[in-house]
Amino acid sequence: MKHLIIAVGLLGFTIVQADEARAEAVSDCGQSRNLTARMVACSEIVSGNGYSGEQKAIAYRNRGLARAEAGAHDQAILDLNEALRLDPNDAVAFDTRAHSRLAKGATDQAIADFSAAMRLQPHNVSFIVARGHAFLIKGNVDAAIIDFSDAIRINPNSASAYNNKGLAWRKKNNLEQAISDFTVAISLNPIYAVAYLNRGYAYEAKGAKPEAVADFSRALQLDRTLVGATAGLKRLKAGGELASQSEQTVREGKELAETHCSRCHAVGTTGQSPNPKAPEFRQMQQRHPILALREPLTRGIAAPHDEMPKFALGEAGVDKLVAYINTLQSAPRGWDTRMPPGKK
Repeated sequence: MKHLIIAVGLLGFTIVQADEARAEAVSDCGQSRNLTARMVACSEIVSGNGYSGEQKAIAYRNRGLARAEAGAHDQAILDLNEALRLDPNDAVAFDTRAHSRLAKGATDQAIADFSAAMRLQPHNVSFIVARGHAFLIKGNVDAAIIDFSDAIRINPNSASAYNNKGLAWRKKNNLEQAISDFTVAISLNPIYAVAYLNRGYAYEAKGAKPEAVADFSRALQLDRTLVGATAGLKRLKAGGELASQSEQTVREGKELAETHCSRCHAVGTTGQSPNPKAPEFRQMQQRHPILALREPLTRGIAAPHDEMPKFALGEAGVDKLVAYINTLQSAPRGWDTRMPPGKK
C-alpha cells in the first residue's frame, strides 16, 4: 500500500509538472519578447499532446506571426494556412497571411485575405488601410482611395490613412490633394518621418524647392535611414549640412536614452534589458509603432513598468529620441527562423 501511495504521488507530481510546462509554453508562445523563444514555444504546442484545438490554432497563428516578423514568409504562410484551417474566423491570421503574400508579390491573394479579415472585423482601420495599400501596389488607385477614405471615415485621426491617401493622389498626379493629405497626416502626428518625405516628393514635383528641402530635412532629422530624403536633398543641392544636423540629433537622442532609460532598457543594438519587463529599444518599432510613441513621450511616461522614472520630454527631446530609435534594428540580422530537429 505504501508503494502504491508513493507511485500515485509521483504520478500526480508528474501531471502537475506537465501542466506547468504546457502553461509556460502557452504563455511564451503568445507573449515572449524573444522571437526564437516564441517560435520554439509555439512549436511545442502544435506538435505536442494535451493542448486543445483552439490552443493549437493560436499557436500556428502566433508562430506564423513570428516567422513573418523574421521575414520567413513561405513558412509563415504555411503556419497561417493551418491556423485558418483550425479557425476560419481568425481575422489576424488572414491579415498576417495577406502581408506575407504581399511581401512575396502575390497581390491578388493578399487583397483577398485583407478582404476576408475586413468581413470579420469591418471597422478595423488597419485592415482597411492595408488593403488600400495592396490596391495601390496593384495599380488600382481608385479602389485604394476608396479604402483610405473609408478608414478616415471610421477613424478621422488615422495619420496612416491620410498618408496613404496622399500617395494615391500623388500617383494620380493630383499634387495639391496629395500635399493636403500629407499635411493632415503630419498635423495628426508631427514625428511621422515618412509623411514628411512623401510631402517633400510632392513639393519637389510641383517645383516648390524651399518646401521640399524643409520636408526632406525634417524627414532625415527624424529618421536618417530614409535614403529618399538624403537623395532628395542632394538633388536639390542641400544635403551636407542637413545630414550633419541629423547625425547630431541621433547622437543627442542616444544620450537621452542612455541617461533616462538604460537603467531598465537595453538601449543599444544588442543585449537584454536589465529589467525583464522593459522592452529592448531595438524592438520598439516592432512592439509599438513609432507613431504611437509620440503621445506618451510628449506628455511624460507614467511608469508602465517597475522602477521606470517619471520624466517628460519637450518636442525637441521627442524628436531626438525617436530619431535614435529609428536607427536601431527592430530584430537582429540573420535570425534563424528554422525550428529545432523534430519540430513541425
